[in-house]
Amino acid sequence: MLKSYDVTELRSGMLVGRAVKDLDGKTLIPANVKLTSEMLDNLRGKNVFSVYIDVTPEDYAPVKDKQEHLLDVDYLKCYKKCFGVTQNIYYGFANTGKLDMAELAELIRAQNISELCDDGAKAITQIHNMKRDGDYVIHHALNVGILAGIMAHWLDYKAKQVGELVITGLLSEIGKMQISKGILNKTGKLDEEELAEVRKHVVYGYAMLINSPLKNLKNVLLGVLHHHERCDGSGYPSKLVGDKINDFGKVIAILDIYDAMATNRSYAKRNSPFDIIKVLYGDALGGKLDTRFVVVFVKKLLQSINGSWVGLSDGQRAKIVYLDDSRVTNLPVVQTTKDEFIDLNRRTDLKVDALLTANEV
Repeated sequence: MLKSYDVTELRSGMLVGRAVKDLDGKTLIPANVKLTSEMLDNLRGKNVFSVYIDVTPEDYAPVKDKQEHLLDVDYLKCYKKCFGVTQNIYYGFANTGKLDMAELAELIRAQNISELCDDGAKAITQIHNMKRDGDYVIHHALNVGILAGIMAHWLDYKAKQVGELVITGLLSEIGKMQISKGILNKTGKLDEEELAEVRKHVVYGYAMLINSPLKNLKNVLLGVLHHHERCDGSGYPSKLVGDKINDFGKVIAILDIYDAMATNRSYAKRNSPFDIIKVLYGDALGGKLDTRFVVVFVKKLLQSINGSWVGLSDGQRAKIVYLDDSRVTNLPVVQTTKDEFIDLNRRTDLKVDALLTANEV
């Protein structure tokens, strides 16, 4: 019997019941083949949303949604409150042309977003596991703001800089309020005209902020404008290089990539921190991202998740017991629930699929 599975539910060993094809009709995975982790990785970004699986064996029962008990209740309560305030700020700014400074101040005070930034390991675990019901743009902006608060402390920024970097992260997507929902919510590949319009969100955001009470906060404005610029000149909107890019823009670029890759989307599965680190480090070596900020972010990230529980690609649960941060691409040594120690640097057939919380084990 064939059953359609969302791509996020697929796992190694499942038997493909019907050939998987891309939008052009090209066969990505033939029928009657057992899925491997490599095949699952290759499906990411291919605009494949579901796959027919032969579910005759009991082993192929659907994977149940485990999100709810991955979440910290207090964190989730605070996050939902911050999401509501962020949404009010975004929609209000778009509808009235005025930035509600009272709500922005409320959002960044100690009992709200600052509370979400206090525990880096918890925040990052929640970002990887949380369902993002509602407007994705608002979720993304809020998470970039949370990561900005964490990163600001990792960079030893003073209080004023911390606040400004958080505001930059929170408002980094504000320009998308000027873009049609049809384009923003499109699940297929954007055409050139649509992509060009989406890329204008940084310019739209800058224009909105230059006419707001934040107009004198140069780093905030330039951070929003520059967070898609790349050090090698390959970014947008102005193809700036190196020192021409504002430091806040360089930092938010890293956090923007991290949150986007940590998210389950209709067209791409969430990535583990180690998958994302490879991408960030590769972009730093390739001259796209500022190495100074990438190294700080990655090293502090690894330190914060040391001791965390993870789900492995073979379905096992394990705890990170050692991380050598002398090289940012090093993988952890983990201890499974069967007390087996595994050095993932030596096991190329095994990888970390996701961060878990202790009560998932």
